[in-house]
Amino acid sequence: MDGHTLRRKYLEFFRSEGHEIVPSSSLVPDDPTLLFTSAGMVQFKDIFWGKVSPRYPRAVTCQKCMRTTDIERVGTTAYHHTFFEMLGNFSFGDYFKEGAIKRAWRFLTGELGLDPGKLWVSVYEEDDEARSIWVDGVGVPPKRVVRLGKEDNWWGPVGDRGPCGPDSEIFWDWGEELSCGPGCSGPACDCARFSEIWNLVFMQFDAQPDGTLADLSQKGIDTGMGLERTAAVLQGVLSDFDTDLFAPVVAAVEELAGGDCRGEKLTPRNVVADHLRALVFLVADGVLPANEAQGYVLRRILRRTVRAADRLSLPPGVLAELVPAVADSLGDSYPEIVERRVLAEQVISREEQAFRRTLRSGEEQLRGELEKLEARARLPGDVVFELYDTYGFPVELTEEIAAEAGVAVDRAGFEQEMERQRTRSRQAAHVDGASAATGGAKVVVETVFVGYDRLEAEAELAAITAATGSAHEQAGEGEWQFFFPETPFYPEAGGQLADTGLVENLSRSGRAQVGDVQRTPQGTIHFVRVVEGEFRQGDNCSLQVDEERRRAIERAHTATHLLHAGLRETLGEHAIQAGSWVGPEEVRFDFTHFAALSEGEREQVEKRAFAAVLEDLELCKRWMPLEEAVAAGAIAHFEEEYRGKSQVRVVEVPGVSCELCGGAHVRRTGEIGPVVIMSEEAVGSGTRRIRALVGERARQHFVSVREERIRVSRLLGVPEGEVEAGVERTISELEQARKQCFALEERMSAIQAEQLAGQVEQVDGVSLLGAVVDGGAERAKMLADALAARLGCCAVVLGTDAGGRAVLVAKVADVPALSAGDLVRVAAQAVGGKGGGRRTFAQGGGPEVAALSQAVESALDYARAQLRSA
Repeated sequence: MDGHTLRRKYLEFFRSEGHEIVPSSSLVPDDPTLLFTSAGMVQFKDIFWGKVSPRYPRAVTCQKCMRTTDIERVGTTAYHHTFFEMLGNFSFGDYFKEGAIKRAWRFLTGELGLDPGKLWVSVYEEDDEARSIWVDGVGVPPKRVVRLGKEDNWWGPVGDRGPCGPDSEIFWDWGEELSCGPGCSGPACDCARFSEIWNLVFMQFDAQPDGTLADLSQKGIDTGMGLERTAAVLQGVLSDFDTDLFAPVVAAVEELAGGDCRGEKLTPRNVVADHLRALVFLVADGVLPANEAQGYVLRRILRRTVRAADRLSLPPGVLAELVPAVADSLGDSYPEIVERRVLAEQVISREEQAFRRTLRSGEEQLRGELEKLEARARLPGDVVFELYDTYGFPVELTEEIAAEAGVAVDRAGFEQEMERQRTRSRQAAHVDGASAATGGAKVVVETVFVGYDRLEAEAELAAITAATGSAHEQAGEGEWQFFFPETPFYPEAGGQLADTGLVENLSRSGRAQVGDVQRTPQGTIHFVRVVEGEFRQGDNCSLQVDEERRRAIERAHTATHLLHAGLRETLGEHAIQAGSWVGPEEVRFDFTHFAALSEGEREQVEKRAFAAVLEDLELCKRWMPLEEAVAAGAIAHFEEEYRGKSQVRVVEVPGVSCELCGGAHVRRTGEIGPVVIMSEEAVGSGTRRIRALVGERARQHFVSVREERIRVSRLLGVPEGEVEAGVERTISELEQARKQCFALEERMSAIQAEQLAGQVEQVDGVSLLGAVVDGGAERAKMLADALAARLGCCAVVLGTDAGGRAVLVAKVADVPALSAGDLVRVAAQAVGGKGGGRRTFAQGGGPEVAALSQAVESALDYARAQLRSA
């Protein structure tokens, strides 16, 4: 059975068991405490934590997952991966242990036809209920049901509190011949005999801070089956890399490597195959190379890929050629990797080029460190780790280069640093929403947004909290947080700024200014300042949005859609939104692209956006299921924000743009007014940003440009329509004047040089000349050149006052015994400064202008002494 059939069978089996098929969420979770989606339960975390109510009692998914805590083991084992797919079925207060266990057994032995005699089970050592179900309810022989401790069969809590419970794992037995020996401890052993294929987590307890366990009011089931591992079992292969899920990528790697990769080439082949899949899926989910967060992990994975490719002797720059193999093998299940294939190729290609430049820098850094070491010293482990972590410099390469210099490497120190990094990674990976579940506001109010159609609403003040989150029944003057069951105030989301406005108390005297609005798991929080009177819980209030500001934001938001469409039409489909900031008539829009926009491209984008404004098109805003919206052509660049929602909002500018968007927009494009791109710049590797103004602010910009043009025309003394010609003429005149000045300077220097030549002193056939001259540093340098050309074998030292600072220049021609740098260093000491330079020319200076004559003479004394001792 191939992996695609396994994926389909799993989803269909659990759908037939009453489960809702939920699409995979993004690899980048909508959770600031997590870098990546590492398990199927991540998108359901708020349900398990009791923050939100489930929309269905049962769910089934095939989830894209990313884990890097054991990245060093990827490629060295048969089953460690960065990117992988996790099949999972979930119950939210519906069936529990018996339902989960029996369904798992029926699927494995019935749907997949696995031999029951080769399946083993582990349970938590104190979970008699689960063991009884396996033995008495399912019929697994007691000897193949193993009791293990908490380190093996217990999940959670995250932090010191929250949901947790025992789990039960299902293993495939490959046979005694693959066991580690007579002392094999069974499924708990890490040998090749047993392969864990499914984990059933029984969420039944709520861990308390004091260590006690309370029963959860709603028990849950969270299961995870590795698609790749189970496919390996079904296909009778010991390594996931030998399954059909990896076969196209592995074949492409081996073709580039020139044949079968076995022996020492097996590990780097597997690393390239695994990491290419991860890179393609990360880019498809909006991750781009960066120096922090997900972008840093992507960069680290790509650098490991480059090093593995070098071990296979793959030509530099070919990694991007492997992207189609990933897209072809998994694109049917994940169309986003097909849509963004070109972008993935560009990211990989450019990042590989940049890394190879970094590698060269790393080698220079290493050689610099080696030069600092004393004889027989070892290269410290922290230096080796810095080279590895900062430059991606492999420790093996460090050892090779160090050995060439006769230096040993502190490998043990390097491993200690690596272990510290792993510890930090694991701690970061296990940071979860537990703190968010317990911190913040202590109330939960579901808030309905009514601000699409009206900017005023009456609502009861449902809850009041202080900044600390503690609940209060009343609020006097000062800062507070208000909760309402409905609101016209748009909370900050999707890059759009939150609304501001007023809350008037209709039940008693009270008035509050709304400064910010944020959507949280506790509800929509209105951050207010009570400026007069008071508010009490239950008061009837009038909520009034600042209409002028909202309309300005609407103009800007719709303009972002027009600019986005213009960018994609002008640059190509790879130009994908990577972020935005939408304020009153001002836009910052980030998009994926790898080069600065030319003047022509920028003009085209602006022109296409404004063309839609001139057409005064009526926007179409409607709600529909996500799948229907995407099928209708709606662009969903941050689709993970919408997954799992029964309905999504589609905003369409007919014939121009169609996007999923929950933001506020104009009714017709003509309301936007002028659109002008103010700037375009890089904000990261592969990401560009444009800043634009619209509406009244754009008009004000044009007014300021016109006024500036008028001022320039007056300065030039030309009509406004001839400003450009006037500027060109003035620049031409200035250039001509500069040339004339330079010619005069040269003539004056020649005359002055002729005058100074009479002061030359001959010392052992060398002409020595020193003087203090007028005209500043440039005149002194020009004069030194003229004197050297006139005198031939000479040393010239000149001093000058440059705006109240002493400047010294020295010129040496055809005198091996003298260095201009030495002459300037000696002279500079006399003026309280320093200087230096090449043997033939040097410059320096200091603050003491009055000492210039002494400085010049000290340099000449030094020159005389050097010449006479030579």
